[in-house]
Amino acid sequence: MLRFPGQNRSSPAYDAAMEPLSDAADGPVPVGRRGGRLAALDAVEDTAASMCRSEQRVCRALACGIDPAMEPVAYSVLCAVRLVGSCRVTDLAVTLGMRTSAVSGHVASLQRLGLVERGPALDDERSRPVRLTPEGLRRLDEARARRRRGFRRQLAGWSRADVVDLAELLTRFNAAYPGGSDGPPG
Repeated sequence: MLRFPGQNRSSPAYDAAMEPLSDAADGPVPVGRRGGRLAALDAVEDTAASMCRSEQRVCRALACGIDPAMEPVAYSVLCAVRLVGSCRVTDLAVTLGMRTSAVSGHVASLQRLGLVERGPALDDERSRPVRLTPEGLRRLDEARARRRRGFRRQLAGWSRADVVDLAELLTRFNAAYPGGSDGPPG
């Protein structure tokens, strides 16, 4: 069995990645040949990286559409507040996979913009729940509507079956991705 450097046991994920892809017409494609499983996995990684860069650009545009002073990461924090509901900064940090201090800074920025508010302290000052203001909800809904219109334009020429397949594959990929599928919707 193949092992990652420094590991004492095999990795099922790595071993599965090493299995050849199957091509219905030609049978299994040998690993290492152009078109083999590793080449396909490299293409997936390249595409995922490209999608991440695209998502960063989209978040920057959405953030500026909400308020020109908003940082792109603050848009993700705003989405997480909507996803999680009224919660502590530490809960948002866990949801986003960020340091609590960084999330706290973004929450303070969002507060100054009037998009979130802090409720009364539950135990101590750090436990004050964060929640969307009506204005924050309105602006976030507008941003999400712009985003949905953009996706509809991008996929306008696709068949319904292709769109359904894409949604299913992205959902499956996201669920298998490190961190799972509990991230905030954009």
